[in-house]
Amino acid sequence: MRIPIVLLSGLATFSAVFAADAASSAAAPATTPAPAASAPAGPPPPLVFANYGFRINALDAGTDMPVVPAVQMYLPSLPLPSDNRLTFAPNVYVQLVPYLGTMKDYIADSTAKMQSDGYIIRAQNTLSADEWQVEYIAVLNGLPMHWYAKATHAGYRVYYAAGGVPDEMWNLSVTADHKTLGDILKGCVNSLGITGTAPELKFVPAQASTPGPVPAASTTPAAAPAASTAKATGAPAKATGTSK
Repeated sequence: MRIPIVLLSGLATFSAVFAADAASSAAAPATTPAPAASAPAGPPPPLVFANYGFRINALDAGTDMPVVPAVQMYLPSLPLPSDNRLTFAPNVYVQLVPYLGTMKDYIADSTAKMQSDGYIIRAQNTLSADEWQVEYIAVLNGLPMHWYAKATHAGYRVYYAAGGVPDEMWNLSVTADHKTLGDILKGCVNSLGITGTAPELKFVPAQASTPGPVPAASTTPAAAPAASTAKATGAPAKATGTSK
């Protein structure tokens, strides 16, 4: 069974997830936490969304699950320039996965997998021995998607943040000071940092220690778009680590 993963070995193939409700695609940011194995003592600090006008406690828990989809956030939906009957909610999500190899291994596996799947890598940057940024185009369900991601390796995990929007919307100016959707998504993704407070994994799944090629990715849609609106969100594909 495939494990949806993050930037691990095979970086990214994202499934398009469509929503039929136009209101939901313009709703406030949502979080999608993984089931908790153990909860920390005391209440976690709240997530504050000043422009939306609310705060909510973070669902923050330790886990030994192989893949943790920790949080996903959305901007209000906007119509596609090429077809204003369809709308898309730009989004950023964070996931973490166990990984035994080095970031150098991860980058090599990920770029090879992306190229074999026909993704177009626009830019990439190795920030340090444990941090990598990559920007690329992936065609999903006939729609070219523009993705920007940052991966940070810490301990036996890779922490992965990615922001996506249809490529035709990437350079769309959306603020008074002419910031584009791409600028906003990149700024959010680049803010990913590691606290160093996560407990060590009690085990590392077998697939994270098995050398070999990155598995093929899936781009199966979760549901058909509504007649006049559609919301898509990214979901990373499985990747395997390399034992050291």
